[in-house]
Amino acid sequence: MKKIHILGGGPAGLAVAYFAKKKNIPFNIYESKSMIGGNCKTLNFDECSFDTGAHRFHNKSTVANNAINSLIKDDLITVNAPSKIYWDSKMTTFPLDPKSFISDFHTLDILKIFYENTINLFNRKKNISSFKEAAYRKYGKTISEKFLINYTEKLWGVSATTLHPEVTGDRFKNLSPFAIIKSFIGYSNKNSKHLEGDFLYPKNGYGQIFKAIEDIVSNNIRYNCSIDKIYSKNNLIDKIVLSNGDRIKTDTVISTLPLDYFTEIFNPGAPDAIISLSNSLTFRNLRLGIFTLNCDNFSKNASIYFPEEKFAFTRIYEPKNRSIAMAPRGKTCIVVEVPFSSGDTIGKIHEDEFLNKIRGHLSKNGIVKKSLFLHSTSMIMPNAYPVITKESKIRLEKINDYYKYFLNLKIIGRNAQFKYLHTHHLFNDAFNKIDDLLV
Repeated sequence: MKKIHILGGGPAGLAVAYFAKKKNIPFNIYESKSMIGGNCKTLNFDECSFDTGAHRFHNKSTVANNAINSLIKDDLITVNAPSKIYWDSKMTTFPLDPKSFISDFHTLDILKIFYENTINLFNRKKNISSFKEAAYRKYGKTISEKFLINYTEKLWGVSATTLHPEVTGDRFKNLSPFAIIKSFIGYSNKNSKHLEGDFLYPKNGYGQIFKAIEDIVSNNIRYNCSIDKIYSKNNLIDKIVLSNGDRIKTDTVISTLPLDYFTEIFNPGAPDAIISLSNSLTFRNLRLGIFTLNCDNFSKNASIYFPEEKFAFTRIYEPKNRSIAMAPRGKTCIVVEVPFSSGDTIGKIHEDEFLNKIRGHLSKNGIVKKSLFLHSTSMIMPNAYPVITKESKIRLEKINDYYKYFLNLKIIGRNAQFKYLHTHHLFNDAFNKIDDLLV
């Protein structure tokens, strides 16, 4: 069996390595950092553990579920910690539960919501072209404008009218206009999936999944080895050049590198049109503020979302509400996410200034008492979200058509595929790509 060269040791690359190991396919992983895991690490600070993202695992793929169960076994625990939306100094259940926020609206707004969702029941238009249109169709204008449009634009940094509906992920999947209307007339379905706060989570943090993979494939990982050049020849990836100067002849290449960077280091260079299209793809970064607090718990919620413009941050998550093992008794940790684009001030300001601003917002608005703050630190997570617009989807098709010509190249992962993917997607895709190599 020919050797696989996996470019990048993030979640996608490690998922590929896991299935390659199971199928006894030789492989190497080339990771630019001294740590694997990409944006799915679990780190330690001031006696607390936290994830570099509000990660959770849902049992939506048999392949992924079986793999993760085999990796961490009894450490994959079921968590019930519903999320909330913080709006106008009040908490509302998320995913949206009409009964929980109906009291927040005036009578006229309630009538609008009922009318909008009744109209949606009879709306047969199938082609939805933007996030805004998808939100309106699912919740109606009134709810969407209050909770969804503003949050989404703050997170992705562009207008909801230009964002592709793909960025909704699974958030709109279970709550229908019919469900909203039923809630108004007093009908309640206790088994409604959109109200569940249950998810699966590794006892020692989300990074435990990928650390478990590292433990079984560590001999195949080359750390601190970024990919400087990728050479092609006769519609094949011929060799890769590492940052230490090593030139490695390749059989099969599976890339998880950001698509714009992959195109940049491709040699001979891709056509100018492809380079231009790749350079037009943009990512949203996150700056995390990590704060330890002198209390057992800050809240009872997995995550709290902040759609209002007055808050620079979009989400707070408390690792201890996912697993009690993430913080000692009498202490907890919160992670505050602030999205930004390359060149934005938020990514450049000094750490102390950044943390003081976030701490000030939290205490001033009564979210966290000033006396509870202990220690803090911050970090930047690059390329956290691909900014998937209607235009980028069209450009992506053309880029993918070009790379299909390279017969020994496969591309996987959120940054490489420029798709809003979750862990179960990555494991499923990795399994299929390894399976394809065995045909």
